[in-house]
Amino acid sequence: MCGIVGIIGCHDISTELIKMLHGLEYRGYDSSGIAINLHGNFQIYKKAGPLSILKKEIAGITLKGRSGIGHTRWATHGAPTDTNAHPFLSSKSSVTVVHNGIIENYKALRDKLSDNDYIMESETDSEVIAHLIELFTIHNPDWTFNSLVAYLSTTLKGAYALLIQFADKPNEIYGLRFECPLAYVITTKTVAISSDIASLITYDRNINILRDRQAVHLSLEKEELINFDSTEVDKLHVNVDWDIKAAEKSGYDYFLRKEIDEQSNSVRALKSALIESAGKINSFIKNTNPDSVIFIACGSASYSGVFASVFARQLELKQTVSWEIGSEFRYNPPIINEKTLVIGMSQSGETADTVTALRYAKSKNAKVISVINVVGSTISMIGDLTINLSAGPEVAVPSTKAVINQFIASMFFIEVLRTQDQDSLNKWLSTIDDLAVAIKQVIAMEDSIKSYAKLLAGHQNMFIVGRGLDYPISLEGALKLKETAYIHAESMYAGEFKHGSISLIEYGMPVLILLGDKSVALKTIINAEEVATRGGQLFIIDSLEGEKFDFSSEVNYIKLPHIKNPFNLITQIVALQLLAYHAGLHRNINVDRPRNLAKSVTVE
Repeated sequence: MCGIVGIIGCHDISTELIKMLHGLEYRGYDSSGIAINLHGNFQIYKKAGPLSILKKEIAGITLKGRSGIGHTRWATHGAPTDTNAHPFLSSKSSVTVVHNGIIENYKALRDKLSDNDYIMESETDSEVIAHLIELFTIHNPDWTFNSLVAYLSTTLKGAYALLIQFADKPNEIYGLRFECPLAYVITTKTVAISSDIASLITYDRNINILRDRQAVHLSLEKEELINFDSTEVDKLHVNVDWDIKAAEKSGYDYFLRKEIDEQSNSVRALKSALIESAGKINSFIKNTNPDSVIFIACGSASYSGVFASVFARQLELKQTVSWEIGSEFRYNPPIINEKTLVIGMSQSGETADTVTALRYAKSKNAKVISVINVVGSTISMIGDLTINLSAGPEVAVPSTKAVINQFIASMFFIEVLRTQDQDSLNKWLSTIDDLAVAIKQVIAMEDSIKSYAKLLAGHQNMFIVGRGLDYPISLEGALKLKETAYIHAESMYAGEFKHGSISLIEYGMPVLILLGDKSVALKTIINAEEVATRGGQLFIIDSLEGEKFDFSSEVNYIKLPHIKNPFNLITQIVALQLLAYHAGLHRNINVDRPRNLAKSVTVE
């Protein structure tokens, strides 16, 4: 989603702002802009399209200001145009603002500003903020940081992270956080603030995280941090141990391909984190003694919850284990009480739909475990217990490392519910080493997978089907093909296919069959044969022990290395990632930056 940055103290301010915005590109965006405070006058440059267009716009221009703010926009209100790009300048040029989030009452605020002869130039909800602040300072010439925060926090309805600069305060930046992330660093020469720590770690790894409903006033001389109600601030520091080189391609053509390769290491990192946290997780679940467990997430993360619910049923757990989509949860919730354990999954830790769902669950006295990949994120602060996925940073928008680790973490929670015996859990975790080896073996099969991807790339529509534990894997595979190759891939239960959807099969249509759940494999093969007899083109991904299965018709067969169930199903995800990646390349798609997508979805 939108990213905001600000910096004070640099001689080459435009270069530093662009560098920080580069750190936010992975989130997804459709325009960018910067505002530089040059001795009390704002210089603003903003362009629709990739950051390279903005860089070309300011190339050769001398920008000597010592502070500024910047923005990458993911359009919500108003098309992605130069006019709708941030930053926004107030009518009398006294204030400039960048905003991440949504202002829900912006129409009423626009009407109020129109009554005061303010004219809106953009279609956005964000522009009103700059004008409101200017109007506030005109009516309150003796305003203070506290009074400004009090005014904005009671006037703006919605979600926001804001950075504000005043023309007459050229070396100061104001930041506010309400349900959208914001963090900052302070060094001897530089102050930097951003909605994403990825753009801060080049300055300092000791990150200051604003909690929800907090605001900060920054300059080289002082740091003033307050709660919206001016009560005492509980300051939060995190130390980030990410390798900066992880944000570099290191010889790869695409970050997505690099991150697929990194999965062997990331699953081992998760194993170490789970071993370290196993005692806490065990005790927490034992003390909670839940009657029901609900996994809440969105997108790829939600499919790990589907997987966990099927796995739990196969193990015949005494608890009811279910999954919920974050965006629907509050509006049609199940019964929740103090005997409910909610597990929230999010790669970014800022997924707005999941954030609101978890807060609702806590309001009903449920216990919450947060599973995230970003320290200091909003979801990490909601949980009664927080577990780090330890996947490391992902730059490509389609998630790979975090997805694999989410599936493993979900499986681990089910194992803890099944047995609290530490020796049994350690034995289960040791299988992750076998998975790490198997992931490399799957990647070594890339040439054959690539040839099948070329066949898929020629089609606009396909199905991915499976039964039991294969079904949630099919959900993830279908999403990867949608977002990475722009192929309309529909996931479906293999047995359900004949109840209507098989009518869509025509000669040559691809249908990808997953064979990883031994308990239902023979039934899945029968369903595959039903497709083949009607002219469908079968693609088989088989991670079961033993030889390939015989089919009555010609099939495209990928036989994966076998490891202990259910880890063997995780290798299917890697094969599907490679299929989607190479299909996307064949279709000339920027697989790192698919259209319309954002890495961190911070609005509902």
